Amino acid sequence: MNKNQMEEFLKAGVIGRLGCFNDDKIYVVPITYAYDNGFIYGHTKDGLKIRMMRNNPNICFETDWVKDMSNWKSVIAYGKFEEFTDLNFLHYLS
Repeated sequence: MNKNQMEEFLKAGVIGRLGCFNDDKIYVVPITYAYDNGFIYGHTKDGLKIRMMRNNPNICFETDWVKDMSNWKSVIAYGKFEEFTDLNFLHYLS
């Protein structure tokens, strides 16, 4: 896929997998997300993944589409976790 195809793929998705690493532990967890202008937005309650990302903000994100075992696509992105505590930015996504 080229960059435009990957962006359209990310825009169309709603569920992906977030990978984080801290204290010799790898944690991969499914999340709901929205993609906009190069950023992946997710929301969650405080828990293991938030604590891990606060300690090590380097993350990996993956989402896929599967028709069957021979026909599937996947996008993997690497980035940095940034925590928002002011939810006013949600108006931008609407």
